[in-house]
Amino acid sequence: MRLAGTYHPIPYILERVTEFLPGVTVVSAIWLDYDKQIYSTNEGIPLNNYLKVKAQNIRNTQLNSEWTTNPEPFTEDKKSKNQLTFEDEDELNVLRLYFPSPIDSFKDVVSIAFPQNVFLKSLNSKFKGMSTQEKHILSHILSSIFSAEHTRVVQERDFLESVQHINRKKDLRIKQLTDDLKSTEQLYSSSIRNIINDFKNKLEKELKKLFVINNEVIFKLAKERLTIDQIELIIKNSVYLAYNLNISDDTIQVTVDHVQLNKLKQPENKPKTTINQNDGKTSFLLDKYEEAALRAAALGLSINGKNVAAQLDPPVTPPAITDAIKKKKSKIAYLLQQYPEKWMNIRKAIRPISLLDQSSNQNASTRVSNVS
Repeated sequence: MRLAGTYHPIPYILERVTEFLPGVTVVSAIWLDYDKQIYSTNEGIPLNNYLKVKAQNIRNTQLNSEWTTNPEPFTEDKKSKNQLTFEDEDELNVLRLYFPSPIDSFKDVVSIAFPQNVFLKSLNSKFKGMSTQEKHILSHILSSIFSAEHTRVVQERDFLESVQHINRKKDLRIKQLTDDLKSTEQLYSSSIRNIINDFKNKLEKELKKLFVINNEVIFKLAKERLTIDQIELIIKNSVYLAYNLNISDDTIQVTVDHVQLNKLKQPENKPKTTINQNDGKTSFLLDKYEEAALRAAALGLSINGKNVAAQLDPPVTPPAITDAIKKKKSKIAYLLQQYPEKWMNIRKAIRPISLLDQSSNQNASTRVSNVS
C-alpha cells in the first residue's frame, strides 16, 4: 500500500474523487508539483511557457470553490457571472475546488464535472438539475472533505520527510563511527606492528634469518587484550616455530598457523589496573610524567608540558619530553589503549601524549554509541 504522504495532494485527490462521487463524468486539475513544475491532467509533461502563464492566472485566486460550465481549466467561460440568468445557473455543472499549494503562495485547482441531470431532491420530483442552494451546499461539503484529504497528505509528507531526515542523520553518524573505528583499529594495529617489528629484528640477528610477519598475525593479536610482554612471547614462540619448520629458507613467513595463544599463562585474579613489569620502561616513564603533573597541580601550577618538565626529578626541557615520547610512541599508544583509566592528567596536559590518546577516546565513544 502506498502511503498518502508519498503523493502530491492533488494527484492523491484525483485518484479518490470517483470513490466519493461515482457519478462524475470529468475530473481535471492544475497543480505545482514538488519539482517546481506546473502540471495539468491533460498534459503528461510540465506545461509550456504559454500554458504556465494561463495556469498561474487561474491559480492566483482567493476563492475556495466556484461553479462553472467548463470542465477544461484553460477554457474561458462564455459568460461572466454578472450576466448569468436562472437558466444559465442550471447549466453550471462543473465544481472547481481550490487548495493552498504546499510549494508556493498560489492555489492548485481540481475541476469536477457532474452530469446535467444530477439532482439532490426526490426522484419523483420534476427537476432537471441542482438548485443554486443545493450547489452551494454540495460545494461546501466537497470542499470540506477534499480539504481534509489535502491536509492529511501534506501533514503525512512532512512527517515522512522528518523521519527521512532523522534516518539520514543516523546513517551519517553510523558512517562516521564506522570510519572512526576503522581509523582506531588501524592506529592500534600499527602500534602492535611496530612493537612486533622491534622484537622481530632482535630475533633476525640472533637466528640470521629474515622473518616476514603476515598481516593476519597483526590483526589476530590486535583483537586480543594483551600486554607488551605477552605479544613479545607470542611472536618469539611463533618465530621459533616457523624457523624450526623452515630452517633451510633464508626468508621465513610467520602466519597465524604459527600463533599459539593457548600457551600464554594468564595470572589469576590479576587487578585490571596492574601493568605487567615487562611493559617496563615505557610505563615507568608515563608514571614519572603523571607524578610530575600531580606535583605541579599541588603547587597551584597549570598542568602543561612546561610545568610537568620542570617538576621532573631531575628537571628536563619540554622538547626532551617530546623526544622521549617520539622514541616510544608505539608502546605509549599501546599502553594508553590497554589502560584507559591510568595517566589521566598527562593524557590532556602533554600534547604528544594527547594526540596518541585520541584513538583510545574514539574507540570508547564508538563502544558507548553502539551500546546505546
